[in-house]
Amino acid sequence: MGIASRISILELWQDSDIVLLAVPKSALSEIQAQLNMAAMVKPSVIVTSLIDGVSLAELQDIFGDQTIISRAVPNINVSTRSGYTGLSFPEGIDEEIRGAIAMLFLELGRVDEFTEEQLPAVSAIASAGPAYVAALADILANTALENGIDVQRAVSMAEQTLYGTATTMRQLQQSPNSIEVAASPADGGTEAALEHLAEGGFVELLKDAIAVAQEKSTPEK
Repeated sequence: MGIASRISILELWQDSDIVLLAVPKSALSEIQAQLNMAAMVKPSVIVTSLIDGVSLAELQDIFGDQTIISRAVPNINVSTRSGYTGLSFPEGIDEEIRGAIAMLFLELGRVDEFTEEQLPAVSAIASAGPAYVAALADILANTALENGIDVQRAVSMAEQTLYGTATTMRQLQQSPNSIEVAASPADGGTEAALEHLAEGGFVELLKDAIAVAQEKSTPEK
């Protein structure tokens, strides 16, 4: 697969059947006129927006009623083809087009379809999720360092722990809760640690953090 550049949005549009719109939300207004012109010249192009917090209705206003619009919420793990992407389509989009868009992202990991109202939650959980997991890995690795373990083994320990847990969930088709129970025998250190987290409000704090991210991803009305 080759990569080629185009000198303008219009030239890109004329050479494309599907366009992935991946610009910062703040930059959308700067190119809105160019996008509108391109859609007028070739309305058959299918647009999939990766812009967080911009609704299908807002996008339809930019591109016009003749352009087919969809939204995608991927996470950073698509860079290693182990990502997760949530897709949303307006009503009336046929299965062939839905399938064509889904196939693009299936090359990069798992894909599920959601209503647009569910996308802020998808963004706050799946798209932001790697950051939460990486933060946990960082805590584990740094705690290992504080206990005299060298950097290489500290990072390896944290990395393999997270990778192994995800692999066990998938290969054995176990729920997160079942692994939590299996890994924390009664009266052991793990059970005590989990109880300490619960007493400190860990679950509520994490849910609150996800709610903050979800609010940021919700389109303005």
